Amino acid sequence: MPSAGYVLAGELTIEKRDGPRALRAGQLVAETVRGIHRGVTGSEPVVLIVFYPGALGLSVSMPQGDLT
Repeated sequence: MPSAGYVLAGELTIEKRDGPRALRAGQLVAETVRGIHRGVTGSEPVVLIVFYPGALGLSVSMPQGDLT
């Protein structure tokens, strides 16, 4: 399911195969769907508000092997 995040505090770099994207407080990010990614924080803690649309009981993630 797609989700969105709002960076409330700190800095976050999203690393994906097509390159990194740096985010700072006040910026929005759409969740990467069906792709491997990771978030790397800076020297300060990151506070995110994440919005998950969907239905009760619906999983918000998949095991890595299910990405194909």
